[in-house]
Amino acid sequence: MRTLWNGVISFGLVAIPVGLVAATESRSISFRQVHRSDGARVRHERVCTAEDRRVPWEEIVKGYELPDGRMVVMTEDELAELPLPSAHSIEVAEFVPAGAVDPILFDRSYFLQPHQVALGAYSLLRDAMTDTGRVGLGRVAIRTRERLALLRPYGPGISLVTLLWPDEVREPDFGWLTDQAPQPREQEQRMAEQLVLSLSSTTFDPTGYRDHSREALQALIDAKLTHRQIAVPEPRTQETADLEEALRVSLDQARQARTAGQRGTG
Repeated sequence: MRTLWNGVISFGLVAIPVGLVAATESRSISFRQVHRSDGARVRHERVCTAEDRRVPWEEIVKGYELPDGRMVVMTEDELAELPLPSAHSIEVAEFVPAGAVDPILFDRSYFLQPHQVALGAYSLLRDAMTDTGRVGLGRVAIRTRERLALLRPYGPGISLVTLLWPDEVREPDFGWLTDQAPQPREQEQRMAEQLVLSLSSTTFDPTGYRDHSREALQALIDAKLTHRQIAVPEPRTQETADLEEALRVSLDQARQARTAGQRGTG
């Protein structure tokens, strides 16, 4: 895996040299823009709006547009020289309980790979977080952009999750929900809680879930290659508009499914 960042994790006076690699990869089926009539790829050209000519990559830099339309031009060298302490160091500012960070802040996941000379200190930090049930919080700058970073044990190593800044999360505008939503009856509340418990598991196994959109797209691609028609599933219909009846039927189905599963494993 390609290393995206090299630096050190520091907590207290302990420094651990590490490399950062991506922990995830997209498995989505990708498409290209093509001409409908002949399937040829469409080429996107970079054209300067002032000179009306094509611009090669070596002449392209980043620009920040002001509200009045003026542009502040930034070169790659200027961006690379931003004075960011987190450019080469992840300083753990504090350790908090593992469930203290709201998942809405989670952005991207990476693996922190220790350098050979730091295996002992790396393992020590991983085990200390595991034993205390804590995760580390600090900052990291990746490609000139500083992010909050959460360090947590993951398998035999340590994972880094970049976090959104608080002002990047929108405030929920749900006033209508608390003002206008009807209060559930006691029987409905009790059945909803029973349904949640009936559908509950002690652990989460993501391998039990499938990406139906990817499977359907692949089936469509295969069908087009062989000039076959694919079956279109019937849309799901609403069983009942009555909330209490819907809860009752759902609860019965969940209980039957659980009973059938227990019989199958007995």
